[in-house]
Amino acid sequence: MLASSACGSDSSTTPSPSLTASARTYTSHAFSIPLIATLPDDLKVEADPDSATLLSWDSNLAENNKVRFVLPVNVYKPKQLKPAAPPQDYLTYLRGLTAQGVTLTDEVTTTVDGHNATVMTGDAAGPLDGVLGCPEANMPADDCFGLQPDLTLRIAVIDVSGKTLLAWARAEKGAVDVATFFTEFETMLKGVKFT
Repeated sequence: MLASSACGSDSSTTPSPSLTASARTYTSHAFSIPLIATLPDDLKVEADPDSATLLSWDSNLAENNKVRFVLPVNVYKPKQLKPAAPPQDYLTYLRGLTAQGVTLTDEVTTTVDGHNATVMTGDAAGPLDGVLGCPEANMPADDCFGLQPDLTLRIAVIDVSGKTLLAWARAEKGAVDVATFFTEFETMLKGVKFT
């Protein structure tokens, strides 16, 4: 929410407008699975980018906090130098990353606008560039999305009519706001509507 503050009591000062609930609703423009999401106050209203395969929001409060929705074009499997097609069973692939030092916790099954989803927290012992996927073909692994030892992710794997949609909230590992940010992300998921 926008906040106004005044220095003194000048009655001619017009208060800053507040954002309404509808102003916190984002409708995707280019994303290939069109959706509407109600954003928590912590996130900026506009996605940057809003492309066919990636929606990304930055936090207003913490530099490392971000929310992303990704349709992976390919992935970099651990210890592989070339990208591969996204796995048909993405959830099994994600769980298999535990053999590479990934810890997956707090797993729950739910739905996002009636579509099956599994949500879990992911942490990595070391850098795993590109293991979550790339939003474009021919991207190097370190420009794609992965798991990193300094970050913790609350990851949702959503089956949308046979397509794997990944969504996650990212925060600095050990930060005091992690639990709150993850709760806001799960509330955001509950309000997503595919259009």
